[in-house]
Amino acid sequence: AECVPACDPKSGFCEDDSMCRCQPGWQGPRCEQCATPPGCVHGHCEEPWECICEDGWDGKLCDIDIRACTSTPCGNNSTCMDLGNGQYECACVPGYSGKDCQRKDGPCAINGSPCQHGGTCVDDEGRASHASCLCPPGFSGSFCEIMTNSCNPNPCENDGVCTDIGGDFRCRCPAGFIDKTCSRPGQAVCFTILGVLTGLVVLGTVAIVFINKCETWVSNLRYNSMLRKKKNLLLQQRGGEDVAVNIIFPEKIDMTTFGKEAVIEEI
Repeated sequence: AECVPACDPKSGFCEDDSMCRCQPGWQGPRCEQCATPPGCVHGHCEEPWECICEDGWDGKLCDIDIRACTSTPCGNNSTCMDLGNGQYECACVPGYSGKDCQRKDGPCAINGSPCQHGGTCVDDEGRASHASCLCPPGFSGSFCEIMTNSCNPNPCENDGVCTDIGGDFRCRCPAGFIDKTCSRPGQAVCFTILGVLTGLVVLGTVAIVFINKCETWVSNLRYNSMLRKKKNLLLQQRGGEDVAVNIIFPEKIDMTTFGKEAVIEEI
């Protein structure tokens, strides 16, 4: 039998009824087309049982939709255009803008920004009835038209001199103070205070020692006076004989002899 058209000799053969019988994995009138596996509805093959996915589909059987517009990212009745590789673009209807047409055009988009000096126009994503401005540092006012002075009021402490540098300030601190606002004493002042306190401690210690010595000296004078009176009294009682007495001082005991023969008397 002869088949017309002739069967592909690599993938089929001709039967007696003049029809091509295909080998497994092949199909078509001449058995010239490879067959995809069952369920491969968004793919094709180059060899039998292959499922090569079309753009926007993934998975072993090309049954997973990965087209960007499938999730309908464009809002407010806008049109989604698939750009491939997971990218898309929205064609917004009049009155809306933004990547997904989610922002209603408000005063900023319709009338343009009224903000000066680089201010940012804000209108609550189109929901506000009028535009307002978000001003950069150094400017204020409804439209950022006023240049502010960072030195008013003066942020510098301890009589520091303030200089405005456009939205910020710099303090020139007096001697002995540091930090951005001259609020912290410098090391020199700290060392001076420490030295004064140390000097006061030393002077206080010396004063205490001196006072203690003075008290001892006065006590010794008082004891010496008492001893002299006692000695004279003893001499009168002994008829002028030589006597010896113990002199007791607050800090130590000292023996002073007034004669050759010792006579111990209590004071």
